[in-house]
Amino acid sequence: MRFKAADVAEFLRAWGYSVPRELAKATSKSMMVIGTKDTMTHAARSLGEGVPIRHASHPYDALIFAGADPADVYIIDVRAVSSDVDVTSLFEALHRANSQGTFVALSDEPISLPTFVGRIGRNDAQQLKAFLMPEAAAQAGAPLQAAAGAGSEEPPRSLAAGGSSR
Repeated sequence: MRFKAADVAEFLRAWGYSVPRELAKATSKSMMVIGTKDTMTHAARSLGEGVPIRHASHPYDALIFAGADPADVYIIDVRAVSSDVDVTSLFEALHRANSQGTFVALSDEPISLPTFVGRIGRNDAQQLKAFLMPEAAAQAGAPLQAAAGAGSEEPPRSLAAGGSSR
């Protein structure tokens, strides 16, 4: 019997086991940043090492990449691409190429976007990481929760300690 690496990694995470580094790399999301080099640098710093990120400086390049090798996540700098294309049309074209993808618009201004697009501030690194990698944000907060709840938990009660079996 054979299993996909993504399925094994998900099973291990679901049951509380650590995921080996080799398996985690094989199952990591592929991401594409569409915008300037500064946008690419911001996304790389926000998401950390080990996340494969491709850069498309022009929206047309992104559409070609999406058709040839779709990414799991598309991060688009709205200000950088709005002078070249209609942003809503770009998101819809990318969504047609990859309906299972995650779409993020980096914009400080309120704009109308399709319902499948999440909007994050252009320089909000914490929100970008929390939106795209919720497991990393949860693991960062887990030690605080464990320390706070360690003294208040009751010990588990066994069934045999209660008395008779009638």
